[in-house]
Amino acid sequence: MKGVIIVIVALVFAVIILFFRHKSSSGQKQKATTTMNRLLSDETTTGLRVIEVTMTEEEVNNAVDGFVKLNSNHNSSVERPVIQQKGDSFLLVFPDNTKYDQFCYWVNYVVYSNRAKRYNDNVIGWYEVGSEAAGAWSPFVGQKLMFFIPASDEEFDNVYFTTEDNRCYKQQFAFRASLIEQGEVYKEYQAPTR
Repeated sequence: MKGVIIVIVALVFAVIILFFRHKSSSGQKQKATTTMNRLLSDETTTGLRVIEVTMTEEEVNNAVDGFVKLNSNHNSSVERPVIQQKGDSFLLVFPDNTKYDQFCYWVNYVVYSNRAKRYNDNVIGWYEVGSEAAGAWSPFVGQKLMFFIPASDEEFDNVYFTTEDNRCYKQQFAFRASLIEQGEVYKEYQAPTR
Protein backbone atom coordinates (compact mmCIF):
# COMPACT_ATOMS: atom_id res chain seq x y z
CA MET A 1 0.00 0.00 0.00
CA LYS A 2 2.83 2.43 0.85
CA GLY A 3 4.38 1.70 -2.53
CA VAL A 4 1.16 2.69 -4.36
CA ILE A 5 0.92 5.97 -2.42
CA ILE A 6 4.55 6.79 -3.20
CA VAL A 7 3.97 6.12 -6.92
CA ILE A 8 0.85 8.33 -6.94
CA VAL A 9 2.66 11.17 -5.13
CA ALA A 10 5.58 10.87 -7.58
CA LEU A 11 3.20 10.99 -10.56
CA VAL A 12 1.42 14.08 -9.22
CA PHE A 13 4.78 15.76 -8.62
CA ALA A 14 5.93 14.88 -12.18
CA VAL A 15 2.72 16.32 -13.68
CA ILE A 16 3.19 19.57 -11.74
CA ILE A 17 6.80 19.89 -12.94
CA LEU A 18 5.79 19.23 -16.56
CA PHE A 19 2.99 21.80 -16.32
CA PHE A 20 5.34 24.54 -15.12
CA ARG A 21 7.99 23.65 -17.71
CA HIS A 22 5.36 23.90 -20.45
CA LYS A 23 4.08 27.18 -19.04
CA SER A 24 7.57 28.72 -18.93
CA SER A 25 8.29 27.73 -22.53
CA SER A 26 4.94 28.91 -23.91
CA GLY A 27 6.16 32.40 -24.86
CA GLN A 28 5.28 34.11 -21.60
CA LYS A 29 7.95 35.33 -19.26
CA GLN A 30 7.44 34.15 -15.72
CA LYS A 31 7.35 37.55 -14.02
CA ALA A 32 5.24 39.25 -11.44
CA THR A 33 2.24 40.78 -13.17
CA THR A 34 0.40 44.05 -12.87
CA THR A 35 -3.39 44.02 -12.85
CA MET A 36 -5.63 46.24 -14.92
CA ASN A 37 -7.07 47.64 -11.67
CA ARG A 38 -3.59 48.78 -10.66
CA LEU A 39 -3.02 50.40 -14.05
CA LEU A 40 -6.37 52.18 -13.77
CA SER A 41 -5.66 53.44 -10.25
CA ASP A 42 -2.22 54.73 -11.32
CA GLU A 43 -3.52 56.26 -14.57
CA THR A 44 -3.13 60.04 -14.53
CA THR A 45 -2.08 60.89 -18.04
CA THR A 46 -3.82 61.90 -21.20
CA GLY A 47 -2.60 61.65 -24.76
CA LEU A 48 -3.18 60.18 -28.19
CA ARG A 49 -5.87 57.49 -28.31
CA VAL A 50 -6.47 56.27 -31.85
CA ILE A 51 -7.29 52.98 -33.60
CA GLU A 52 -6.53 52.50 -37.30
CA VAL A 53 -8.73 49.96 -39.06
CA THR A 54 -8.64 48.60 -42.60
CA MET A 55 -12.29 47.77 -43.10
CA THR A 56 -15.15 49.03 -45.20
CA GLU A 57 -17.01 52.10 -43.99
CA GLU A 58 -20.04 49.91 -43.25
CA GLU A 59 -17.92 47.47 -41.19
CA VAL A 60 -16.40 50.36 -39.21
CA ASN A 61 -19.81 51.91 -38.48
CA ASN A 62 -21.25 48.51 -37.52
CA ALA A 63 -18.35 47.91 -35.10
CA VAL A 64 -18.71 51.34 -33.48
CA ASP A 65 -22.50 51.09 -33.27
CA GLY A 66 -22.24 47.57 -31.84
CA PHE A 67 -19.82 48.59 -29.07
CA VAL A 68 -21.89 51.64 -28.11
CA LYS A 69 -25.07 49.53 -28.05
CA LEU A 70 -23.42 46.75 -26.03
CA ASN A 71 -22.37 49.25 -23.39
CA SER A 72 -25.76 50.98 -23.26
CA ASN A 73 -27.42 47.57 -22.78
CA HIS A 74 -25.24 47.13 -19.68
CA ASN A 75 -26.09 50.58 -18.29
CA SER A 76 -22.66 51.88 -19.16
CA SER A 77 -21.93 54.72 -21.52
CA VAL A 78 -18.96 55.16 -23.79
CA GLU A 79 -18.04 58.12 -25.87
CA ARG A 80 -18.36 57.50 -29.58
CA PRO A 81 -15.04 58.05 -31.40
CA VAL A 82 -14.67 60.44 -34.29
CA ILE A 83 -14.31 58.40 -37.49
CA GLN A 84 -11.91 59.82 -40.09
CA GLN A 85 -11.10 58.27 -43.44
CA LYS A 86 -7.39 57.97 -44.22
CA GLY A 87 -6.78 56.46 -47.66
CA ASP A 88 -7.97 52.84 -47.55
CA SER A 89 -8.23 52.93 -43.75
CA PHE A 90 -10.30 54.63 -41.10
CA LEU A 91 -9.13 56.20 -37.87
CA LEU A 92 -11.21 55.93 -34.72
CA VAL A 93 -10.08 58.98 -32.78
CA PHE A 94 -10.93 58.99 -29.07
CA PRO A 95 -10.80 61.81 -26.53
CA ASP A 96 -7.32 62.17 -25.01
CA ASN A 97 -8.68 61.20 -21.59
CA THR A 98 -10.14 57.84 -22.69
CA LYS A 99 -9.36 55.36 -19.93
CA TYR A 100 -6.98 52.45 -20.50
CA ASP A 101 -9.59 49.73 -19.96
CA GLN A 102 -12.06 51.32 -22.38
CA PHE A 103 -9.36 51.64 -25.02
CA CYS A 104 -8.40 47.96 -24.59
CA TYR A 105 -12.06 46.91 -24.88
CA TRP A 106 -12.50 49.01 -28.03
CA VAL A 107 -9.51 47.33 -29.75
CA ASN A 108 -10.78 43.90 -28.79
CA TYR A 109 -14.35 44.61 -29.86
CA VAL A 110 -13.37 45.99 -33.27
CA VAL A 111 -11.20 42.92 -34.01
CA TYR A 112 -14.06 40.54 -33.12
CA SER A 113 -16.97 42.79 -34.20
CA ASN A 114 -18.09 40.57 -37.08
CA ARG A 115 -18.93 36.98 -36.17
CA ALA A 116 -18.19 35.86 -39.72
CA LYS A 117 -14.78 37.53 -39.98
CA ARG A 118 -11.83 38.33 -37.70
CA TYR A 119 -9.94 41.58 -38.27
CA ASN A 120 -6.69 40.74 -36.43
CA ASP A 121 -4.41 42.04 -39.17
CA ASN A 122 -6.63 45.04 -39.86
CA VAL A 123 -6.70 46.75 -36.45
CA ILE A 124 -3.87 48.61 -34.69
CA GLY A 125 -4.32 51.14 -31.92
CA TRP A 126 -2.02 53.60 -30.14
CA TYR A 127 -2.34 54.69 -26.54
CA GLU A 128 0.01 57.43 -25.39
CA VAL A 129 1.47 57.33 -21.90
CA GLY A 130 2.45 60.82 -20.76
CA SER A 131 5.84 61.91 -19.46
CA GLU A 132 4.40 62.40 -15.96
CA ALA A 133 3.20 58.78 -15.64
CA ALA A 134 4.15 56.96 -12.44
CA GLY A 135 3.50 53.74 -10.55
CA ALA A 136 2.54 50.82 -12.77
CA TRP A 137 2.92 53.11 -15.80
CA SER A 138 6.56 54.05 -15.13
CA PRO A 139 8.02 51.42 -17.55
CA PHE A 140 6.01 53.05 -20.37
CA VAL A 141 6.60 56.76 -19.68
CA GLY A 142 6.49 58.92 -22.81
CA GLN A 143 5.65 56.06 -25.17
CA LYS A 144 2.83 55.47 -27.63
CA LEU A 145 1.96 51.83 -26.99
CA MET A 146 0.80 49.93 -30.08
CA PHE A 147 -2.26 47.70 -29.46
CA PHE A 148 -3.33 44.68 -31.52
CA ILE A 149 -4.51 41.08 -31.27
CA PRO A 150 -2.34 38.52 -33.05
CA ALA A 151 -4.02 36.14 -35.49
CA SER A 152 -2.82 33.23 -33.32
CA ASP A 153 -4.92 34.41 -30.35
CA GLU A 154 -7.59 31.93 -29.32
CA GLU A 155 -8.59 33.39 -25.94
CA PHE A 156 -10.69 36.32 -27.26
CA ASP A 157 -10.69 38.24 -23.95
CA ASN A 158 -7.43 40.16 -24.12
CA VAL A 159 -5.33 42.55 -26.17
CA TYR A 160 -1.60 42.81 -26.76
CA PHE A 161 0.62 45.84 -27.00
CA THR A 162 4.17 46.47 -28.16
CA THR A 163 6.26 49.27 -26.69
CA GLU A 164 8.38 51.60 -28.80
CA ASP A 165 11.45 49.54 -27.81
CA ASN A 166 9.71 46.30 -28.97
CA ARG A 167 8.70 44.71 -25.68
CA CYS A 168 5.40 42.87 -25.99
CA TYR A 169 2.69 42.58 -23.32
CA LYS A 170 -0.62 40.77 -23.08
CA GLN A 171 -3.44 42.51 -21.19
CA GLN A 172 -5.95 39.95 -19.99
CA PHE A 173 -9.55 40.86 -19.19
CA ALA A 174 -10.72 37.85 -17.18
CA PHE A 175 -9.88 36.82 -13.61
CA ARG A 176 -7.32 39.26 -12.20
CA ALA A 177 -6.93 40.99 -15.59
CA SER A 178 -3.16 40.69 -15.48
CA LEU A 179 -0.66 42.47 -17.71
CA ILE A 180 1.93 39.87 -18.70
CA GLU A 181 5.19 40.56 -20.49
CA GLN A 182 5.63 38.13 -23.38
CA GLY A 183 8.77 36.22 -24.26
CA GLU A 184 8.39 37.12 -27.92
CA VAL A 185 7.21 40.12 -29.92
CA TYR A 186 4.02 39.19 -31.77
CA LYS A 187 3.98 42.41 -33.82
CA GLU A 188 6.93 44.76 -34.33
CA TYR A 189 6.29 48.33 -33.24
CA GLN A 190 4.96 50.72 -35.88
CA ALA A 191 4.64 54.42 -35.14
CA PRO A 192 1.18 55.95 -35.52
CA THR A 193 0.53 57.51 -38.88
CA ARG A 194 -1.74 60.24 -37.55
